[in-house]
Amino acid sequence: MDTMFQLYMEDTEEMLQKAEECLIRLEMEYSSVEINELFRIAHTIKGSSHMVGYEDIGNIMHKIEDMLDCARNGFILFDQDIVSLCFKGLDIVKQMLEYKKEGSGEVPKDLMDEALMINEDVGALIRFGKKEEKSVVVKQPGTGIVSSLLNKKVKGRNKYYITFFIEEDAPMVSPVLLMILKSVKDIGSLAYSSVTDSFFSELSGTNEIKTFDCILCTDMEEAELYAYFDLFYVERINVVDLTRNKLEGNDYFFNSSDHTFYIIILEIFIRLYHLLFNRSKEIKINGEEPNIIKSLYSIESLYSEAVNACDRMKNKDKLNLFIKDLNEFLTFITKMYKRENAIAEELYSNIQFQMLNLSKRAYNYAKGKYLFRILKPEKTDFINKLNDFSEKVNKSTTLVIFIDLSQLDILYENEVKTLIEFKNCMENYGLEIGIIVKGIYARRIINIFDSIKSIEKFNISQSESDALLGILYSSDFYYRMLKRIDNGQLK
Repeated sequence: MDTMFQLYMEDTEEMLQKAEECLIRLEMEYSSVEINELFRIAHTIKGSSHMVGYEDIGNIMHKIEDMLDCARNGFILFDQDIVSLCFKGLDIVKQMLEYKKEGSGEVPKDLMDEALMINEDVGALIRFGKKEEKSVVVKQPGTGIVSSLLNKKVKGRNKYYITFFIEEDAPMVSPVLLMILKSVKDIGSLAYSSVTDSFFSELSGTNEIKTFDCILCTDMEEAELYAYFDLFYVERINVVDLTRNKLEGNDYFFNSSDHTFYIIILEIFIRLYHLLFNRSKEIKINGEEPNIIKSLYSIESLYSEAVNACDRMKNKDKLNLFIKDLNEFLTFITKMYKRENAIAEELYSNIQFQMLNLSKRAYNYAKGKYLFRILKPEKTDFINKLNDFSEKVNKSTTLVIFIDLSQLDILYENEVKTLIEFKNCMENYGLEIGIIVKGIYARRIINIFDSIKSIEKFNISQSESDALLGILYSSDFYYRMLKRIDNGQLK
């Protein structure tokens, strides 16, 4: 087999594997990104197959490509029928490849017949889908129940996003939805509906859906809604209050000074950790061993700074209880030391548990907004997303970047190289990098990092919490952070 055919075989087998993985993900959750990737793979295999003279493979991939193109452009509905046809088509192509790779002559007639049937099924599905779409458009009434509700003026002081879960044994879904929509009409107005009037048309009335989403505007309070939606064949509902004045607590203000509060809190926790639990490697202050009581007074002073910084923040409602709990925790530790000049060993585990919980709470308030940035790349376009993230992240107000690789099943050589370059670049700015790996492919990814330890060492953890604690309570991070604070780079 010459080089061109060898390269074709290797590339096609790899793309077929990626196509099957796309289909598996699409079975679980619809994604336009995955459909576009699947279309791209079919288009590539079609072109390369025709180029090397494998017309039989090229023809079947051409049909699959056409079907996916119709689905991604909305001409036909992407459903389980399309997924099944894709799987069958890919399986036939894989069998054809095996015959060609082994050089065993012509592809057997029964396999060619299967390929022909797939082509005919795909063609019929496309024709039927386009015909159905045309028929629906022709028969669609000018204004249906959904349109009439959406076209009414939106009113009501409260707004709710409601998901209705339909019971499995509901004989028909359409009547259930009509009952829901009638209740909506009785108590308020409709701002959004996940189904359109076409759902109730003659052709699509048998559609099987398990959930219905809508946005309801009404003067009713949430507690009143449950009586109105306690309907036959509605198994349960989920209500999210979208009322503006109730959402304001979640608003995020882009105030560059707000990160000062989190810097102070972070310094408190790190100083406490090294003071209380890292006693074998106690941090020296100005070259001297720390006096515990003196150090605790220093931490209390930091706490006062944190309270003042919090008072200047707009996003402080969620922090009030945290500040109260932190104060009680610091007061308890200080009293223990003042009274006994040492904390009994049996109390250390309890104190450590409380401190770690407070650390995690502070982290959950800050992550993504202050100090801690998170990137969760997907399988596709890893390098471009990493480079884009590198350009956008604010390096002057960031301390740690966590890269969660749990959605990846492999890291290729060029991706590893880019990741090393990214790490070195961020470290030049004084930023820490933590890698999070979990899931069924975790061991495979971890092995890749193990293999490059001699070139570049990464901090690998299996959860966000472990990654956080592993970095925060390392002496290296402590010194680097204090250096940035002393140099005025963070405050």
